[in-house]
Amino acid sequence: MLLRHIIPFALILSIFSCAEKDPNVVALSGQIINPISEEVSFVFKDTSYSAPVDESGSFTLSLKLDSATFVSFKHGIETTQMYVNPGDQISLSIDPSQYDESISYEGSAASNYLAQKYLKEEAGDFYYGPNYYMSTEEEYKSLLDEFKSSLLVELDAMKDSTFVKAEILAIDESIASMVKYQKRMSEFEMDEREYEMHKQTLTMDFNFYGLIDSLDSEVFYNRVDAYADSLELFLSKVSDQEFIKGERAWNEAVVETLRIRKKNRDNMPKEGDLAIDFTYPDTTGQDYSLSSFEGNLVYVDVWATWCGPCKAEIPSLQKLEEDYHDKSITFLSVSVDTDKEAWMKMVQDKELGGTQLWADGWSEITKDYAIFGIPRFMLFSADGKVISTDAPRPSSDKIRDLIEANL
Repeated sequence: MLLRHIIPFALILSIFSCAEKDPNVVALSGQIINPISEEVSFVFKDTSYSAPVDESGSFTLSLKLDSATFVSFKHGIETTQMYVNPGDQISLSIDPSQYDESISYEGSAASNYLAQKYLKEEAGDFYYGPNYYMSTEEEYKSLLDEFKSSLLVELDAMKDSTFVKAEILAIDESIASMVKYQKRMSEFEMDEREYEMHKQTLTMDFNFYGLIDSLDSEVFYNRVDAYADSLELFLSKVSDQEFIKGERAWNEAVVETLRIRKKNRDNMPKEGDLAIDFTYPDTTGQDYSLSSFEGNLVYVDVWATWCGPCKAEIPSLQKLEEDYHDKSITFLSVSVDTDKEAWMKMVQDKELGGTQLWADGWSEITKDYAIFGIPRFMLFSADGKVISTDAPRPSSDKIRDLIEANL
């Protein structure tokens, strides 16, 4: 079971004082340059630990490990991979404005290796750019061989044989996957490859989903039109008419989807507005609506069984529900799974509490509340009004503050 721990400062000091006595205690500290949130998290396979970031951007945390493991360091929305051994004392520094480029570690050669590995992979354009789109299969394999060789040189200097063995296996699996993915480029003519490359670059540069909240409708729609015109310009350089026909239809559908999403986002109820009701069946087939729980605060979790971040929040959600079981708050989970049996099985296996509803895919709730990614958490008042359509996750202390302020 995934457990999440918020470590009080006094407890941190207490654990640190015992660190020399217990060889399994890991001491983690760091300096965040220009912090963008009030905490850092270390996310393990089964557990997540968090520590507060003070006014100077510093944090300290200690925890106990039985064996070496990979862990993700998180600050803000971004993460980076680390490797931690029992007894390690690791200090890191990072500037969130240059997340992966700036991070460095003292006391962890493996973590520094992982940071450099990511940058090398990114610089290689193995998924985007000319190396991916315009290379032959042989040229692409050659680039990956060079990439692997550079990593093996660094690994050769490391003493941790378990880490080295795991990394070599991971490199080989990653390269096999990349080769398989790039091989489909051989099905395209060169002008089609060039179009696909420009399309990918345009999509990343326009960054619609990052800007859908910040741009007003007119500017957003003008940006969509400019995107469509640019795609058409690149498409005009392709000779195969069937390819053009298929791409044009696809691009028109994407443009229409962007317009609809922006419209949904603009029409989404704001804080203090009456909520838009929704109705879905529970595990027994009985329908429940948001309005069924009027008189209580309602904390809504939109999730799916195939969503890793959703599942990672389950233990924190269960703990939150346990802590507020005698309060006037309803915990309402709405699954967008299309596989009803998978949903039913997880509800049973994980002993999920609250009220569990099945939306059968991206349905009304995702349209009315402009939900483009999950998990999404929302909080509604006892009289059916919006408190937040993007509420803090259960793993954040901020949700407790928000609940307490509205009970």
